[in-house]
Amino acid sequence: MTRAHLGLSSITLLLAVACGGAAVPHEKVAAAEAEMRAAEVGGARDVQQAALHLKMAADQVAKAKALIAQNDNEEAALVLDCAQADAQYALALAKEEATKKEADAAAKQVAELKRKAAKLP
Repeated sequence: MTRAHLGLSSITLLLAVACGGAAVPHEKVAAAEAEMRAAEVGGARDVQQAALHLKMAADQVAKAKALIAQNDNEEAALVLDCAQADAQYALALAKEEATKKEADAAAKQVAELKRKAAKLP
């Protein structure tokens, strides 16, 4: 091998490594999808604001998959972080709504018990 050939091979290798970009964020896709499933199971589809954030998460996962197909893995990873956060927020909103309903039901029970207690001699 000549020096020129070795030099060209070295440059080609450096360019290949430099242009390789970030690794495909498969784990982030799985994590975002898992968070979305958790939000669905947690009742996010039944709460308007939570459903909105769940939809945003789904849209972001779809966008990230398109970015991965275009080898824009760094941008895809950032979009997946946003998707995961939106899915987590959707779950938190759904849990908050469920907690509010439970608190309202408990308050009604307390009020009913007080009403009954007031009627006792």
